[in-house]
Amino acid sequence: MTRKTLFLCLFILVTLLTGCRRVKELPETMDAYYIEYEIEYLEDRAGDIPTKILPGTMDAYYTKYYVLTRINGFFNQFTLTQISDLKRKKVTTLLNFFGNKVYYVGETGELPAGIIEPAGMKIQFTGETSVIGGLHSEKVDVETDQENYSIYFTKDFSVRRPNISTPYRMVDDPLTDFRIQLSLLKMHLSCSSMELKAVESEIFTVPEEYRAVSKAAMEEIINSLFTKD
Repeated sequence: MTRKTLFLCLFILVTLLTGCRRVKELPETMDAYYIEYEIEYLEDRAGDIPTKILPGTMDAYYTKYYVLTRINGFFNQFTLTQISDLKRKKVTTLLNFFGNKVYYVGETGELPAGIIEPAGMKIQFTGETSVIGGLHSEKVDVETDQENYSIYFTKDFSVRRPNISTPYRMVDDPLTDFRIQLSLLKMHLSCSSMELKAVESEIFTVPEEYRAVSKAAMEEIINSLFTKD
């Protein structure tokens, strides 16, 4: 056996063992900090769609390994889910719109498909505090090329890299109040409640009925949701 062949065999073996260990360390259920965020839409319309008909809440599950956020609407005919793999620093976007189910796995450090990063964003930790949804929160001032606003985070519970699905990746603690833009949709989200609950680990996996698409295809689909055509 040549040295190159030996190295390849060892690499495959280590990869398989690492993969198995990763699966074994995940139990059937895990504890999650569940936050319900109230959604305030910052404009009356997103493209051709009046925002008053859009969902009013977002669910979020913060765990040791993953963070999942989910928005449901149109009598469960529309679901947008983001699954953040905190170890790999990757976010998977899943979209179900009227039975069409697609997903995109982002590159390491990449924002989810459709999420807009504010140009020229700078942040400043103020040390000011407030209570939001029952959570002790600290204020961060945000300055962008277009506007200034504030966001809040909490240290009431700890999750590593909790904000990799948002433009506020540099904030090390979970957000309780923040702004985010999905395509043409500008939102302000604020924690209304938090509770600790057990969830099934399989919610952090991609169901078999979803098909993979490119980032460009996913963003084209998301953009099309805000047009009447």
